[in-house]
Amino acid sequence: MSASPSRSERPNLSAADSQTAALQSEIDRLRRLVGPTEDSYEKLRLDVLGARDVALSAEAELGRLRGEVIRLTTHAARLERDHVWFREQVLRRISELRSRVLSLRKVLDRLIHR
Repeated sequence: MSASPSRSERPNLSAADSQTAALQSEIDRLRRLVGPTEDSYEKLRLDVLGARDVALSAEAELGRLRGEVIRLTTHAARLERDHVWFREQVLRRISELRSRVLSLRKVLDRLIHR
């Protein structure tokens, strides 16, 4: 018995060979796009994950800074309000003191001129 393939098996081998060649050419094309080894795919995936982590931490920092800006804005508004209140209190008390001094002067003038 001969070990050579029969005529019916030969077309299947050539079809399988052409399919293998097509798949190999596709693999070669993809490797040219991404890199020559499977490590390149893994490195690319790690780069994407690393970039995502950096973006997430940047967004978290942005949120923290926005909160800090709101806190400082609120604090500045409170300080401005307190400053206005304090100034009004000082001016009111100075005005009261001035009116008391003027009243005292009038009383002293009356007493002196009698």
